[in-house]
Amino acid sequence: MNRFHKGLAVLGVIGTFLILLMGALVTKTGSQAGCGNTWPFCHGEVFPSYHTLELWIEYSHRIVAGLVGLIVLILSVWSWRDYPDNGKMKLFAFSSSFFVVLQGLIGAAAVVWGQSDAVLALHFGFSLLSFSSVVLLLILLLQMDEKQRGRPNQGDTAVTPKMKAAIWGLAVYTYIVVYTGAYVRHTGSSLGCTDWPLCGGQWIPDMTSQVGIQLTHRLFAGLLLFFTIWLLWAIKKHHPNRKDLIRGAWWSVVLILLQVVTGGAIVLTKLELMIALIHAALVSAYFSALCYLCMQVGPPWKKRTDMKAKPQLSQ
Repeated sequence: MNRFHKGLAVLGVIGTFLILLMGALVTKTGSQAGCGNTWPFCHGEVFPSYHTLELWIEYSHRIVAGLVGLIVLILSVWSWRDYPDNGKMKLFAFSSSFFVVLQGLIGAAAVVWGQSDAVLALHFGFSLLSFSSVVLLLILLLQMDEKQRGRPNQGDTAVTPKMKAAIWGLAVYTYIVVYTGAYVRHTGSSLGCTDWPLCGGQWIPDMTSQVGIQLTHRLFAGLLLFFTIWLLWAIKKHHPNRKDLIRGAWWSVVLILLQVVTGGAIVLTKLELMIALIHAALVSAYFSALCYLCMQVGPPWKKRTDMKAKPQLSQ
C-alpha cells in the first residue's frame, strides 16, 4: 500500500475526530449562533469584522470541517480507485464521504433555518458515523497491507450467527444511547439531575421533564455497560481463538467504564468543560471499537463459505 495513502487515512481519522470534539465544544459553550444565521461564512463575511469567543469557536469548527471534508473525499476516491473489487473498501469509502457531507449539511441547515432538538441530536450521531467509517477504512487498509506481507489473518475462524447478532445489536443499541446523550445536551438537560447515580433519591422520576430526559440516558448507559461486559465474557468463552475479537471487546469494556465515570463526573462537577469533551471523545472511541468488531465478524445476514470451524453457543 502506498504510504501516502496510509498517511492520508491517518490524517482523515485525526481530522474527523477533531470535528467531533469541536462540534461538542460548540454545543457545550453555546456557540451555535456565533456566526449568526449565515453559512458558510460568519455574518456573511469571510473575515469577520468583529470578534467574539463564540464566533471563533463556531467559525473555526466550520473551517476545520471543510478542510477535513475535503481530505475525506480525496481519501474515499483514492481508496475506491485502488481497490475497485473490494466490497468493504468501497462501502467504507462511500460511507466516510456520505456521512461527512451529511453532518455538514445538517449543521448548515440548523444555522440558516433552525432545527428541533431531536434533529440537532442527529448531528453528533452522523459525525460519529463519519469518524467510525474513516477509522474502519484505515484499519482495512492496514489489514490489507499485512495480508500483502504474508502475515496471518486473525479473522479466519468464523463466529456463530448468534454472536454476530449480539455484536451488531450492541452497536445499534450504542447508537441509540449516543442519541439520547446528544438529546440531553441539546435540550439543556445535562443538569436535570444534580446528583449521581440516583436522581433526587429516585430511580424513575417523571420521564417527560429534563429530569426524565437525563435519567433515561443514564438508564440506557447503565444497560450498555452491562451488555458490553457480557459481550466480552461471551467472546472469551465461545471464541477464545479469536484474539482480534477479544482485543476489541476488552477495549470496549475499558472505554465504556471510562465513559460511565466521566458521565457521572460531568454532573458532579456541574458541566466541567474538559470532562464533557473527554466524555464525547470516549464514546467516539467506544463506538469505533464496536464497529471494528462488526467488521471483523461480517454482517449477520451473510453466511461464511470459508468456515474453518463451526463453534456453537451453548444454550
